[in-house]
Amino acid sequence: MGENIFKKIIIKELKGEATSEESQQLDQWINENAENQKRFTELWSAYQLTSPDVDLFEPDKEAAWSKIRDNIALPRQRRLGITQFSRIAAAAILFFLIGIASQYFVSEKFSADFLNQYSTVIVPEGQKSMIVLPDGSNVWLNSGSSLKYKNSFNAKIREVEIAGEGFFEVKRDKSRMFRVHSGDIAVEVYGTAFNVKNYSEDKKLEVTVENGNVGVVREGALLADLTRGKQVSVSKTDREVLVSDANVEVVTAWKNNELIFDDSPFEEVIRYLERWYGVKITIEEKMKKNHNYTFKVKTESLTELLKLLKVITPLEYKIDGKNVSIRYAK
Repeated sequence: MGENIFKKIIIKELKGEATSEESQQLDQWINENAENQKRFTELWSAYQLTSPDVDLFEPDKEAAWSKIRDNIALPRQRRLGITQFSRIAAAAILFFLIGIASQYFVSEKFSADFLNQYSTVIVPEGQKSMIVLPDGSNVWLNSGSSLKYKNSFNAKIREVEIAGEGFFEVKRDKSRMFRVHSGDIAVEVYGTAFNVKNYSEDKKLEVTVENGNVGVVREGALLADLTRGKQVSVSKTDREVLVSDANVEVVTAWKNNELIFDDSPFEEVIRYLERWYGVKITIEEKMKKNHNYTFKVKTESLTELLKLLKVITPLEYKIDGKNVSIRYAK
């Protein structure tokens, strides 16, 4: 408590900006011991040596010397000695005060800079991660995703930015909204569980609610108010908004280290497998829009999965490091 008073309340008191509550706190601190009284007296004296209109942290030292000379009515030689001593003492106090003020401002600036900085979590393709935010909320990040938030996250509002896919399990707090930014869309909640999917190559952004209530907003306008089991898809091209029922188990299976496909187009399957295994997959052009798949991936390796697809569809594949090519079997 003493350190906070020293850096903040004393300065506000000297400038006449302290509230009645702060003044009472200061009085209590001063009366705690002789050292506190001495500290305050020194600072107060240094402040009084300057003009009342002078900024506390840029004292007019010449005005201080002038006041000292005017208030000392002694013979010349004697006055000179006291004046010189007063200059030294006052200078010491003033520089002490300036040091405290500078320390305060540096500390405040450092705090402001720190609070405006971002913490960023990046998950490479082929990997997944789970993090705990400062408010206790949990976030699972799918492969090829990133999440960032300011160090001031847990202050007035809880805000994060996501690229890729993430599942949010938000700790309930009615006094502070939790807002997820993804592109020009924001998801606003106070405590619930939901999935956000918005990879750069995706043609649409998807928000799927597992529990609770979610507001999906764009430029301050509410696009959708979602409840349990609902999903909104927002087109990136024509901005079409579509709300529908969702199979939440399928959508969120990835956070439990599973991929579930339910009559999914081949192109969509390929995009998921690329992120899942951290590879680049190219398919023959004529294979596109011709196949839909229903299956589950859990512990299978890439080779095992390709062998499974080969049983379902007459195809052949080639693996060259991180590059995979798929074509119809000849």
